Amino acid sequence: MKKCFLSILILSFCIVKSQVNDNTVFSSETLNDNTYYRRAVETAIWGMPIVAAKAIRDGYENDLGAHYNDIVYHSKTADWKFQTTTPNASTYYIYAAYNITKDGPIVIEVPSADGAGIYGQLCDMWDIPLAIVGPGGEDKGKGGKYLIIPENYNGKIPEGYFSVKQKTAGGFWLMRTIPKSKSVSDLNNAISLIKKIRVYPLSKAENPAKQRYIDASGKIWNGIPKMDETFYEVLSKMVNEEPVLSHDLAIMNMLRTLGIEKGKEYAIPDPKKTAILKKAVIEVKQWFVNQLLQQLKPFWEGHYWALPDTSGIKTQFSYLTNEMLDYDNRGMLGFYGWAPPMKADESAPTIYIQSLKDKNGNFFEGGSVYRLRVPKNVPAKQYWSVTLYDFDTAGFIREAQVVSLDSYNKKTKKNSDGSIDIYFSEKAPAGQENNWVSTKKGRKWFPMFRLYGPDKAFFDKSWVMDDIEKMN
Repeated sequence: MKKCFLSILILSFCIVKSQVNDNTVFSSETLNDNTYYRRAVETAIWGMPIVAAKAIRDGYENDLGAHYNDIVYHSKTADWKFQTTTPNASTYYIYAAYNITKDGPIVIEVPSADGAGIYGQLCDMWDIPLAIVGPGGEDKGKGGKYLIIPENYNGKIPEGYFSVKQKTAGGFWLMRTIPKSKSVSDLNNAISLIKKIRVYPLSKAENPAKQRYIDASGKIWNGIPKMDETFYEVLSKMVNEEPVLSHDLAIMNMLRTLGIEKGKEYAIPDPKKTAILKKAVIEVKQWFVNQLLQQLKPFWEGHYWALPDTSGIKTQFSYLTNEMLDYDNRGMLGFYGWAPPMKADESAPTIYIQSLKDKNGNFFEGGSVYRLRVPKNVPAKQYWSVTLYDFDTAGFIREAQVVSLDSYNKKTKKNSDGSIDIYFSEKAPAGQENNWVSTKKGRKWFPMFRLYGPDKAFFDKSWVMDDIEKMN
């Protein structure tokens, strides 16, 4: 036994000695390439939210012809052409981009939530929610004027305004109007509510320009960021457009390795470096998927449904504490969604749960038929919905006939016990056309189940939903 122990000790010493005396020499080229690659990976994870926010704004400007302070809205529920990450398809989206460096403080007039629900949030360009609008916000659903100002603003705040400070130059707000039903009168109420929203610079409050409204329904809105080597060109533009925040100073040094520097025009790298950047982004994308898989903890024991990215809740999705900036989880959220809620408790206006695997623990396939049984009495005071997304882009499945199904749909068939069976497949199973959401062969997908006005039975877990089951 003593000889055996001595042999292990000698072997361990030899291994350590060989590591210490390792004579491996890295060439200057290898060192530079390795550093370039490592920093490309880390800065892409860090920069994901702001690149994604710019992609949405680019679609707003280039596809829809909008400019800062214009209001883009959907007069109909969104279809697959609304290409942003994990959007809803039951409410009526309202979006506007603004820039407080260009125009100064911005006023957003929000109407009282009469005749329809209204909900949304104001976010900066890092996709950090700054304020809730609607019943969960300062206006309490009664309407009011929000004033978005720089963090160091010393001007006078007009009486009666809800002031919102932000650190970035640009920002956006995303709201939804929620009709009481799908009746013509309720839908008209929801649309008329949109037309009461106003956005303008505070400097023009006495005589604001006529508000421009642009209907995005039926139009392509390309708002999903490209995950290729052009990612860094976009990132460079945003570094130059936005102020450098104190918690990002170390990242600025990493970006310099890639030719991204404040006040410096980005030069397209040579083919070798371009290939390195492309490889880095591919890894980052796969890393986000892996990160999500590791973090989706079952909401109900023994099931795959989970609350997405609960790590951001405690910081209201700023991911910033006194100890660190958690840009890993911030980047993952930036890849999978946008405009996160500030709250995720019983006061929250909406709760999302998602799943990446079926009842047998397998990923969802576009060429198969699946069934979700939604139990009766869903704890949602307003409505519930289930929506499918492309696994690769996290957007709606392109050219899908039906992207979502919700409790507004009165044609949906119910089972004798009050539950509802929803089918996911490329073509609707016979007789299930009103209980069907479409997939696409060859494309993996994942679902999200939303509860608007989540009730106690959800949070105390007395209401339980089973996993999606593969039928063939």
